[in-house]
Amino acid sequence: MHNPSCNICSKETKDGIYLLRVYICHSCEKEIIDTPADDPKYKYFVQQMAKAHRTMIPS
Repeated sequence: MHNPSCNICSKETKDGIYLLRVYICHSCEKEIIDTPADDPKYKYFVQQMAKAHRTMIPS
């Protein structure tokens, strides 16, 4: 069986969660939670989530 790919890091893993139909691996989930909102990397996470969510919306 095929493991889902994380929408943040693109790694295939079975250890993750779906958030608004967007798959996030456990490693990225932890990093997002531990990253302060004023850190530039947090903006990257927000952009990746928005990008992934847009691809889920039918045209």
